[in-house]
Amino acid sequence: MNFNKKLATAVSGAVLLMAGQIALADSTTDIVDALVSKGVLTEEEGKLISKGAKAKADATPTVKEKDGAFILSSPNGKNSIQLTGRLHFDVKASDINTSDLLNGNAIIAREDTDSRSMGDHFNIRRARLGVKGRLGGIADYEIMGNLVGATNLDVAYLDINKYEPLGLTFGKFKVAPNLEIKTSSNNIDMIERSYVSQNAPEKRFGAALHGEVTGLTYFGSTFQNNDSALSMTDNKFSTAGRATVNFAEFMNNKDAVMHIGVNGYNSNYQIQPTVTGNTDSDDTVHRATVFGFTSAGQGLANVYRAQIANTAGNSGLYAYGTPSPSAVNVHNDNVGLEGILAYNNFKIQGEYSAAYFNADSSMPNSIRADVDTWYAEALWTLTGEKYADAYKKGAFGARKPKDEFNMDGGSGLGLWELGFRVDAFDVSNTSMATLYAGNSRFQGAVDTKNITSGSGYGDTCSAGAANSRSLDGAGCGGGAKTYTASLRWIMNPNMLIKANYSYTRFDNSFTPIDIGGTTPRNTGINFINDESLFLVRGQYMF
Repeated sequence: MNFNKKLATAVSGAVLLMAGQIALADSTTDIVDALVSKGVLTEEEGKLISKGAKAKADATPTVKEKDGAFILSSPNGKNSIQLTGRLHFDVKASDINTSDLLNGNAIIAREDTDSRSMGDHFNIRRARLGVKGRLGGIADYEIMGNLVGATNLDVAYLDINKYEPLGLTFGKFKVAPNLEIKTSSNNIDMIERSYVSQNAPEKRFGAALHGEVTGLTYFGSTFQNNDSALSMTDNKFSTAGRATVNFAEFMNNKDAVMHIGVNGYNSNYQIQPTVTGNTDSDDTVHRATVFGFTSAGQGLANVYRAQIANTAGNSGLYAYGTPSPSAVNVHNDNVGLEGILAYNNFKIQGEYSAAYFNADSSMPNSIRADVDTWYAEALWTLTGEKYADAYKKGAFGARKPKDEFNMDGGSGLGLWELGFRVDAFDVSNTSMATLYAGNSRFQGAVDTKNITSGSGYGDTCSAGAANSRSLDGAGCGGGAKTYTASLRWIMNPNMLIKANYSYTRFDNSFTPIDIGGTTPRNTGINFINDESLFLVRGQYMF
């Protein structure tokens, strides 16, 4: 009898003979050992079969499931690939509507990109799909595409991290300017990040050195602020850095996080002016937005912005959206502080950022401003999960419920969390030089009391004379403060629901940008002083 026939006979016979003794052993080794012990196979034959089975297993990829995602790995675990994605679906209700902008029977509000942000709406905030995994046991990779939005490529990078103290990342990735941006949008505490993150660079092409030792992390990157260069001059590499320390880790306290961090960036880049003023046919000026803010939680767009002109303004000469033949140079410095104090299921977190913007165009025009932003928040996990369990490498990752909600039977509480945040932005020390009166401008909730050209307009602060620098100082400053209450329910590692109520108080009343901006305050328009916003997000990620 040859070996194959002998093996077939032995296996079939063993199943019958040992049904009650080995209870259908679920591994080749167990079966072979049982056959050898029964004398069906010799020890040499058993070793040969086990060796062949092991060789086959060593050459067979494995499929694992972790947190609802499937991971295909090489037998030695050094290479893997995983499908990853997220869907964030929002419902927004605002207390601002076009009836707030009526002057008698005349409708001041027109259809505009800014006025549309006042409307209640459903929105797919994020829809992303990609792959990530491990290469050769020495590097992680991720390629993620955006299914909604203007940018098709979200991230694409290779992170060589074989040694924790020193790693290298290159491609398109987060350049890590602050704690909020370092935290994934899947895991941020509120539905939207604070004002601190609205003007900070996030995902850019570049390279970074980073590392971690006990309780300490560092990250230094060089990157380009634009996806592509706009000219051959003044489009220099930008730099960013971040360092953190967690004193709780030094103390080996696994129930707490005591985190202090510093961060900052220096950026020289260019922006492309386009024709603005789509609500006024006589205003066809090439302008570029140097910086701007949207009220918290996807609220009213452009509650404050700074725009620099790059043409004189010629009625009817340019169509809306036409790009300028030349770019605007921008210099931006920023320094920030961050802190976390967490113990068991309580957390206090905050950040402060001080930025300086300096923009120059070829007309010549210029805009200068200091921009301070900050937030402070307190959170309480009602179901008891510790915040320290989700803290890793200087930021928070995904939080996991101790008792997942079971959608089939309705059992399990999931993770429930209450939170409160205050965040604000403040623009000061503004100055402007412009070749043609009114072309460069600060808009939105600006301080218009010091305007030299009139009694004060609803949304625009601009120089009133050629080459005017009369707005030096706080003449066009402004800001806002937002209070947000939150409730978060994490059902399982893949699904969660968030609800936020936000109230924003603006430093100066205004009309939505470019809608009633040419209307003086004494005409009876109802200017916007504050905003209430209710936002709910349903989120799925894997």
